[in-house]
Amino acid sequence: MNLLSGMPAAWEALFLVFCRVGTMMLVAPIFGSRGTTPQVRVFLGLTVAFVMAPVVAPPGTVIPGDTGAFVARIAREVLLGGLVGFVVLLVFTALEGAGHIVGLQMGFSLANIINPLTSTNASLIDQFYTLVATLVFLTIDGHHIVLLGIERTFLIAPIDAIGSTLPPQEMIFGLGREIFATASRMALPVLTALLLTDVALAMVARSVPQLNVFVVGMPAKIAVGFVMLIVTVPAVAYIMAKSFSDIVALLVPFARAMGPS
Repeated sequence: MNLLSGMPAAWEALFLVFCRVGTMMLVAPIFGSRGTTPQVRVFLGLTVAFVMAPVVAPPGTVIPGDTGAFVARIAREVLLGGLVGFVVLLVFTALEGAGHIVGLQMGFSLANIINPLTSTNASLIDQFYTLVATLVFLTIDGHHIVLLGIERTFLIAPIDAIGSTLPPQEMIFGLGREIFATASRMALPVLTALLLTDVALAMVARSVPQLNVFVVGMPAKIAVGFVMLIVTVPAVAYIMAKSFSDIVALLVPFARAMGPS
Protein backbone atom coordinates (compact mmCIF):
# COMPACT_ATOMS: atom_id res chain seq x y z
CA MET A 1 0.00 0.00 0.00
CA ASN A 2 1.39 3.42 -0.99
CA LEU A 3 0.71 5.98 1.72
CA LEU A 4 2.17 8.86 -0.33
CA SER A 5 -0.13 8.64 -3.33
CA GLY A 6 -2.18 11.65 -2.24
CA MET A 7 0.70 13.87 -1.17
CA PRO A 8 1.98 16.44 -3.70
CA ALA A 9 5.63 16.05 -4.69
CA ALA A 10 6.38 19.62 -3.58
CA TRP A 11 5.33 18.86 0.00
CA GLU A 12 7.35 15.65 -0.02
CA ALA A 13 10.45 17.57 -1.14
CA LEU A 14 9.81 20.27 1.47
CA PHE A 15 9.54 17.63 4.18
CA LEU A 16 12.85 16.05 3.14
CA VAL A 17 14.54 19.46 3.18
CA PHE A 18 13.09 20.12 6.62
CA CYS A 19 14.41 16.78 7.90
CA ARG A 20 17.99 17.75 7.01
CA VAL A 21 17.76 21.38 8.16
CA GLY A 22 15.75 20.63 11.31
CA THR A 23 18.12 17.89 12.44
CA MET A 24 21.08 20.23 11.95
CA MET A 25 19.41 22.83 14.16
CA LEU A 26 18.80 20.25 16.87
CA VAL A 27 22.47 19.20 17.00
CA ALA A 28 24.48 22.33 16.14
CA PRO A 29 25.42 24.77 18.93
CA ILE A 30 23.68 28.17 19.08
CA PHE A 31 20.75 26.75 17.08
CA GLY A 32 20.34 23.76 19.40
CA SER A 33 21.43 25.27 22.69
CA ARG A 34 19.35 24.91 25.84
CA GLY A 35 18.37 28.55 25.61
CA THR A 36 16.51 27.87 22.35
CA THR A 37 13.14 26.21 22.93
CA PRO A 38 12.07 23.27 20.74
CA GLN A 39 9.24 25.37 19.31
CA VAL A 40 11.71 28.01 18.15
CA ARG A 41 13.96 25.35 16.60
CA VAL A 42 11.05 23.83 14.69
CA PHE A 43 9.93 27.27 13.52
CA LEU A 44 13.44 28.17 12.37
CA GLY A 45 13.82 24.82 10.64
CA LEU A 46 10.52 25.24 8.77
CA THR A 47 11.39 28.82 7.81
CA VAL A 48 14.79 27.86 6.43
CA ALA A 49 13.29 24.84 4.67
CA PHE A 50 10.63 27.02 3.00
CA VAL A 51 13.33 29.41 1.80
CA MET A 52 15.73 26.70 0.61
CA ALA A 53 13.21 24.30 -0.95
CA PRO A 54 12.68 26.23 -4.24
CA VAL A 55 16.47 26.33 -4.73
CA VAL A 56 17.63 22.91 -3.54
CA ALA A 57 14.47 21.02 -4.60
CA PRO A 58 13.15 22.80 -7.71
CA PRO A 59 10.06 21.59 -9.60
CA GLY A 60 10.81 18.32 -11.32
CA THR A 61 12.73 16.82 -8.41
CA VAL A 62 12.03 13.10 -8.44
CA ILE A 63 10.68 11.85 -5.12
CA PRO A 64 10.17 8.10 -4.66
CA GLY A 65 6.49 7.19 -4.54
CA ASP A 66 7.07 3.99 -2.59
CA THR A 67 6.63 4.39 1.17
CA GLY A 68 9.66 2.29 2.05
CA ALA A 69 11.95 4.26 -0.28
CA PHE A 70 10.60 7.54 1.07
CA VAL A 71 11.29 6.45 4.66
CA ALA A 72 14.83 5.53 3.60
CA ARG A 73 15.25 9.03 2.16
CA ILE A 74 14.01 10.54 5.43
CA ALA A 75 16.60 8.52 7.36
CA ARG A 76 19.33 9.71 4.98
CA GLU A 77 18.31 13.36 5.34
CA VAL A 78 18.24 13.07 9.12
CA LEU A 79 21.69 11.49 9.05
CA LEU A 80 23.09 14.21 6.81
CA GLY A 81 21.57 16.98 8.91
CA GLY A 82 22.91 15.41 12.08
CA LEU A 83 26.33 15.14 10.47
CA VAL A 84 26.34 18.84 9.58
CA GLY A 85 25.37 19.77 13.12
CA PHE A 86 27.96 17.36 14.50
CA VAL A 87 30.76 19.01 12.49
CA VAL A 88 29.78 22.43 13.86
CA LEU A 89 29.58 20.94 17.35
CA LEU A 90 33.08 19.50 16.97
CA VAL A 91 34.47 22.95 16.15
CA PHE A 92 32.94 24.33 19.35
CA THR A 93 34.20 21.28 21.23
CA ALA A 94 37.76 22.01 20.08
CA LEU A 95 37.52 25.54 21.42
CA GLU A 96 36.08 24.28 24.70
CA GLY A 97 38.79 21.61 24.86
CA ALA A 98 41.47 24.28 24.68
CA GLY A 99 39.85 26.03 27.64
CA HIS A 100 39.63 22.76 29.54
CA ILE A 101 43.36 22.09 29.11
CA VAL A 102 44.25 25.62 30.22
CA GLY A 103 41.84 25.49 33.17
CA LEU A 104 43.30 22.17 34.28
CA GLN A 105 46.82 23.60 34.34
CA MET A 106 45.68 26.75 36.15
CA GLY A 107 43.98 24.73 38.88
CA PHE A 108 40.34 25.46 37.99
CA SER A 109 39.40 21.86 37.24
CA LEU A 110 37.63 21.45 40.59
CA ALA A 111 35.35 24.47 40.18
CA ASN A 112 33.12 23.06 37.45
CA ILE A 113 29.83 24.52 36.30
CA ILE A 114 27.32 23.58 33.62
CA ASN A 115 28.02 24.71 30.06
CA PRO A 116 24.66 25.91 28.63
CA LEU A 117 25.70 25.14 25.05
CA THR A 118 26.64 21.48 25.54
CA SER A 119 24.91 20.69 28.88
CA THR A 120 28.15 19.27 30.28
CA ASN A 121 30.45 20.15 33.16
CA ALA A 122 32.88 22.92 32.30
CA SER A 123 35.42 24.94 34.26
CA LEU A 124 35.56 28.72 34.36
CA ILE A 125 38.16 28.86 31.59
CA ASP A 126 36.00 26.55 29.44
CA GLN A 127 33.16 29.01 29.90
CA PHE A 128 35.43 31.89 28.96
CA TYR A 129 36.52 30.24 25.71
CA THR A 130 32.92 29.21 24.97
CA LEU A 131 31.68 32.77 25.39
CA VAL A 132 34.49 34.13 23.23
CA ALA A 133 33.72 31.48 20.59
CA THR A 134 30.03 32.39 20.64
CA LEU A 135 30.80 36.10 20.23
CA VAL A 136 33.23 35.40 17.38
CA PHE A 137 30.73 33.03 15.77
CA LEU A 138 27.99 35.67 15.75
CA THR A 139 30.37 38.51 14.82
CA ILE A 140 31.56 36.81 11.62
CA ASP A 141 28.00 35.68 10.81
CA GLY A 142 28.81 32.07 11.58
CA HIS A 143 25.11 31.19 11.52
CA HIS A 144 25.06 32.34 7.91
CA ILE A 145 28.14 30.21 7.20
CA VAL A 146 26.40 27.15 8.65
CA LEU A 147 23.30 27.78 6.54
CA LEU A 148 25.46 28.20 3.44
CA GLY A 149 27.21 24.98 4.36
CA ILE A 150 24.02 22.98 4.61
CA GLU A 151 22.82 24.58 1.35
CA ARG A 152 26.06 23.37 -0.25
CA THR A 153 25.34 19.83 0.94
CA PHE A 154 22.04 19.92 -0.97
CA LEU A 155 23.96 20.75 -4.16
CA ILE A 156 26.45 17.93 -3.61
CA ALA A 157 24.00 15.36 -2.17
CA PRO A 158 20.53 16.28 -3.53
CA ILE A 159 17.41 14.86 -1.93
CA ASP A 160 16.61 12.88 -5.09
CA ALA A 161 20.06 11.26 -5.30
CA ILE A 162 21.01 7.90 -3.89
CA GLY A 163 24.39 7.65 -2.20
CA SER A 164 26.24 5.84 0.54
CA THR A 165 24.97 5.89 4.11
CA LEU A 166 28.08 6.86 6.08
CA PRO A 167 31.36 8.64 5.24
CA PRO A 168 34.61 6.67 5.50
CA GLN A 169 36.15 6.26 8.93
CA GLU A 170 39.39 7.84 7.74
CA MET A 171 37.53 11.07 7.02
CA ILE A 172 35.99 11.15 10.50
CA PHE A 173 39.36 10.45 12.15
CA GLY A 174 40.97 13.15 10.02
CA LEU A 175 38.41 15.65 11.26
CA GLY A 176 39.22 14.63 14.82
CA ARG A 177 42.90 15.30 14.18
CA GLU A 178 42.12 18.75 12.83
CA ILE A 179 39.98 19.54 15.86
CA PHE A 180 42.74 18.43 18.25
CA ALA A 181 45.34 20.48 16.35
CA THR A 182 43.11 23.58 16.57
CA ALA A 183 42.68 23.16 20.33
CA SER A 184 46.44 22.69 20.76
CA ARG A 185 47.25 25.87 18.81
CA MET A 186 44.97 27.94 21.03
CA ALA A 187 46.16 26.45 24.33
CA LEU A 188 49.89 26.25 23.53
CA PRO A 189 50.91 29.85 24.46
CA VAL A 190 49.18 29.70 27.84
CA LEU A 191 50.49 26.20 28.54
CA THR A 192 54.02 27.30 27.67
CA ALA A 193 53.79 30.23 30.10
CA LEU A 194 52.43 27.97 32.84
CA LEU A 195 55.20 25.45 32.22
CA LEU A 196 57.84 28.16 32.53
CA THR A 197 56.14 29.27 35.75
CA ASP A 198 56.43 25.72 37.12
CA VAL A 199 60.12 25.65 36.19
CA ALA A 200 60.69 29.00 37.89
CA LEU A 201 58.90 27.83 41.04
CA ALA A 202 60.99 24.67 41.08
CA MET A 203 64.17 26.73 40.89
CA VAL A 204 62.91 28.98 43.70
CA ALA A 205 62.10 25.91 45.82
CA ARG A 206 65.66 24.63 45.39
CA SER A 207 67.17 28.03 46.14
CA VAL A 208 64.94 28.94 49.11
CA PRO A 209 63.85 25.70 50.83
CA GLN A 210 62.08 27.64 53.59
CA LEU A 211 59.57 29.05 51.10
CA ASN A 212 56.33 27.08 50.81
CA VAL A 213 56.05 26.75 47.02
CA PHE A 214 52.61 25.15 47.21
CA VAL A 215 51.21 28.25 48.88
CA VAL A 216 52.92 30.70 46.50
CA GLY A 217 52.70 28.58 43.38
CA MET A 218 48.93 28.42 42.94
CA PRO A 219 48.30 32.21 43.02
CA ALA A 220 51.32 32.74 40.78
CA LYS A 221 50.05 30.26 38.17
CA ILE A 222 46.57 31.78 38.27
CA ALA A 223 48.00 35.29 37.78
CA VAL A 224 50.24 34.17 34.90
CA GLY A 225 47.35 32.26 33.35
CA PHE A 226 45.01 35.24 33.44
CA VAL A 227 47.66 37.54 32.00
CA MET A 228 48.32 35.12 29.15
CA LEU A 229 44.57 34.72 28.52
CA ILE A 230 44.25 38.49 28.11
CA VAL A 231 47.34 38.71 25.91
CA THR A 232 46.33 35.81 23.65
CA VAL A 233 42.66 36.80 23.18
CA PRO A 234 43.28 38.39 19.73
CA ALA A 235 45.16 35.31 18.49
CA VAL A 236 42.56 32.95 19.93
CA ALA A 237 39.75 34.97 18.35
CA TYR A 238 41.54 34.79 14.99
CA ILE A 239 41.94 31.01 15.23
CA MET A 240 38.27 30.69 16.19
CA ALA A 241 37.18 32.86 13.26
CA LYS A 242 39.36 30.80 10.91
CA SER A 243 37.85 27.57 12.22
CA PHE A 244 34.30 28.85 11.76
CA SER A 245 35.11 30.11 8.26
CA ASP A 246 36.35 26.62 7.31
CA ILE A 247 33.07 24.92 8.29
CA VAL A 248 31.88 24.81 4.68
CA ALA A 249 35.19 23.29 3.56
CA LEU A 250 34.84 20.64 6.29
CA LEU A 251 31.29 19.77 5.24
CA VAL A 252 31.96 19.36 1.52
CA PRO A 253 33.97 16.08 1.75
CA PHE A 254 31.35 14.51 4.01
CA ALA A 255 28.50 15.52 1.71
CA ARG A 256 30.44 14.28 -1.32
CA ALA A 257 31.07 10.94 0.39
CA MET A 258 27.33 10.56 1.07
CA GLY A 259 26.28 11.92 -2.31
CA PRO A 260 25.58 9.98 -5.48
CA SER A 261 28.26 7.50 -6.45
